[in-house]
Amino acid sequence: MVTVAKSFQAPIKLVFPRDWSAPVGQQFSMLGLGDIVIPGLFIALLLRWDIARAVKQGKTITEGCKVFFYTNFIAYILGLVMTVVFMIWFKAAQPALLYLVPACLGAALLTAMVTGQLSDLLAYKEESPEKKEEEDSKKKEEEGGERRDLEGHARLQDSGDAMPRLVTQ
Repeated sequence: MVTVAKSFQAPIKLVFPRDWSAPVGQQFSMLGLGDIVIPGLFIALLLRWDIARAVKQGKTITEGCKVFFYTNFIAYILGLVMTVVFMIWFKAAQPALLYLVPACLGAALLTAMVTGQLSDLLAYKEESPEKKEEEDSKKKEEEGGERRDLEGHARLQDSGDAMPRLVTQ
């Protein structure tokens, strides 16, 4: 995997100096785009969790209410530092996600346990407005007693007009 990442010349990796005394081709370390994006998405989700929690409690959204975001951001940085330390220690490439995933997940779970919100965090769902509208319209259709076919879709009746009519008996 390291060979492929080194040979691929595209903006999918960050290269930074590691050892100036090493041979010319081995002076740099790299951080792949996945090592940034995957934990970044998780940290962004935790920021949304912090905001949803603050809105649910009726609080204004301030820097003090973003506990999960900041703890995981710090854990991500510590995971990167740990990756670099082990890379230097073993003098070999290290998969950053090996250190970043446990750091971020551990920080989120530990923060949730300390604050007593573990079950809320694990049960967190974020519904899109479209999905909520679909559920609302589905409830209205069920209350109206529309006829449905085997797949649960409303049946249309062809009355010879340009537009078929929905059967609602």
